[in-house]
Amino acid sequence: MSRYIFLADNKASKVFAGLDYHLRNGVHIQRDHPLPGELFRFIDKYFESLEAYYYDFFDIILVRGGNEFDAFYFIDFEEGNRGRIPADNREYLKTEHVIVGMLFLKMYKFDGNIDLERVSTFTALLFNEYEDEKEALRKLIADTAGDKSSDFSDTKIEEVIRRAFAKFNDLGWIKWDSENDKDRFTYMPSFDRLRSLYEAQIIGIETIIKEVGDA
Repeated sequence: MSRYIFLADNKASKVFAGLDYHLRNGVHIQRDHPLPGELFRFIDKYFESLEAYYYDFFDIILVRGGNEFDAFYFIDFEEGNRGRIPADNREYLKTEHVIVGMLFLKMYKFDGNIDLERVSTFTALLFNEYEDEKEALRKLIADTAGDKSSDFSDTKIEEVIRRAFAKFNDLGWIKWDSENDKDRFTYMPSFDRLRSLYEAQIIGIETIIKEVGDA
C-alpha cells in the first residue's frame, strides 16, 4: 500500500475518481484549471505515488511539466506503446488543430501579440496580417476533407479555428473566461506542452507554410 499511498488519503474517495477521469481523457491538470482546485492539490501532493500507480496498472506515464508555480500534469505514453487506456479515451489532435495551435503560439509567444485573449482577435489577426498562413490553413483543411479544389470560405476556416480552441479548452490548454462566451479565454501553462513538442517547427513555420502551399 505504501507504493500507492494516495489511496490512504481520506479525500481519495471524493477526489481521485474525478482526477482519473480527467487524466484518461487527455486533460492537463494545473493550479487554476480544471476546477475544483483540489484536483491539482491532490496530484501535486501524491505525484510519485500516482506516477507508480498509472505505470504499474496501465503502462502509461504520468508527467509533471512546467515549473514549480506553473506546474501541470498529464498522461503520456512511451514510444511505440499506447498503454492500456481504451481507444475512446485517447486524445488525438487533428492536424489542422495542431497547425492552429502552432500559429497561435507563433503570434502569441514569438511575435509578441500578448493581447491575444479572444478567438475572434486571433482570427482577425490571421486574416489581416498572416495571409500566407491563412491560405496554407485553407489548403490544409481542403486536403484533410479530400477536396483538392481548396474552395473553402473564410467561414469554414473560422469554424475550424473555433473547434480547435474548443479542443484546447477540453485539454486544459486554455480556459474560457465564461462558459456562456466561447470567445475570451485565459492562456494556461499547459499550452507550453505543444510549444515544447513543436518549437522548432513553430520557429520555422514559414517553411512549413511554403511546403503546404507548394504541395
